[in-house]
Amino acid sequence: MNPMNMKNTILYLSLAALVLAGCAKDPNTGVNDANQLYLDAWIHVNHPDAVRTALGAYILEDIPGTGPSVSSAESYPYVRVDYTIRKLDGSVQTTTEEALAKRLGTYTANQSKNPYYGPLVWNRSSDGLVAGLEEAVSTMSVGGHRSVVLPGWLMGVDASTNASLRYKTAEEYLEKVPGGTPVIYDITLTEAFSDAVKWQIDSVGRYLAKSFPGKTAADSTKKGFYYFRTGAPSSETKFKNDTTIYINYIGRRLDGQVFDTSIADTAKYYGIYSASRTYGACKISWYSSDKDYTSITMTMPGASSSSSVINGFSLGLDQMHPHEKGSAIFVSGWGYGNKGSGTVIPGYSPLRFDFEIVDKPAE
Repeated sequence: MNPMNMKNTILYLSLAALVLAGCAKDPNTGVNDANQLYLDAWIHVNHPDAVRTALGAYILEDIPGTGPSVSSAESYPYVRVDYTIRKLDGSVQTTTEEALAKRLGTYTANQSKNPYYGPLVWNRSSDGLVAGLEEAVSTMSVGGHRSVVLPGWLMGVDASTNASLRYKTAEEYLEKVPGGTPVIYDITLTEAFSDAVKWQIDSVGRYLAKSFPGKTAADSTKKGFYYFRTGAPSSETKFKNDTTIYINYIGRRLDGQVFDTSIADTAKYYGIYSASRTYGACKISWYSSDKDYTSITMTMPGASSSSSVINGFSLGLDQMHPHEKGSAIFVSGWGYGNKGSGTVIPGYSPLRFDFEIVDKPAE
């Protein structure tokens, strides 16, 4: 018999035995009884030495780190991790690791959008991390690696608030949170920190040291926001209220990857060019006397209507003068916050935008 078929046969027999035992023990059927029986059978066949956690997950592999223990969320509310999610059959659903994605052939699927690969920041509050993952990282140390099987009921969220459902006992999760298919998380803990803004400002400081020699994290215009002139203006005249100007821009992550630009050649160079988009100078509508930079709007070439822009983008423009070139670098509070934007900009990401004020394009 094929070894895989034999293992499946053993799993089914083990599951049948557990179902019979469960029925004999309790005639009532709970919301997760069948799922729990299947998971127990899978663990019994595939990982009989797995360590069961207090909430009912299973640790398959644990390599301790040499850094500090992250312990409670009060001590380290934020952790930065690389992770891979696998089905119980071993197939990969998603990964933050570029090398693994390339080996699997999934890296090129979204290459035109330049997705981010690398460690991600997890907010350990109930608003940011499901209960099973919080339990998994709470006993890890920085530099450690852990593979853990998470049942579906430890990944439940409140549909109305999108916050993680948190209870004290495994029994409460089993009874109150409908669960689905378990998954395996392979987690590598790379960092832990208590202040997400400070962590980002420190990252910006290291970036400035390489990209803007002589500039430091202390050179902020506002907390977490930096603007540096890179090309002299034609005059120091400030733009008047309700005026219209035109710009070219390039947006990039601090790892150097461009994710958006108004310049066709730049888009082609970085692999984000779209034939369905019109490239060229964008129209900026300046704010009126009773408004501020947050009311700046932008109209893309070929677009019929304007749209708002993130605050870091508009505050950067607010520093500028006619024909000036400049760079705005800012933490995520001025950008896409703790959620990020799609697969390209992860949460808690500082960004850089390079601007040039240009003349109105010829009609």
